[in-house]
Amino acid sequence: ELHNGFYQDKRWSKVSEYVKARDGYVDAIEGKAWDKGDLIADHIIPRRLLSGMEQYNTDNLWLLTKSQHNKKTAIENKLSDQQLKNVGRDWWKKVLKNKK
Repeated sequence: ELHNGFYQDKRWSKVSEYVKARDGYVDAIEGKAWDKGDLIADHIIPRRLLSGMEQYNTDNLWLLTKSQHNKKTAIENKLSDQQLKNVGRDWWKKVLKNKK
């Protein structure tokens, strides 16, 4: 998912590193600490549903492991855009904790 180089952009790199430091390299689902390269700064509301600068809003970003991120993406693919705009952090935590 390297949409138009967004994830290679300097601004995104800075935002991603900020979120990792802000959250202390702890994933949002299990609360475990990880090494720097083990976590992904993930958009709670998918980036494709956000306009311009909303994509960099750190309030919509949290840290997931690659496995958690893959599970979330699989679930996102089954939901409508309207559903995705209305589910938040707490709903995702509950769903991802229960989805092994």
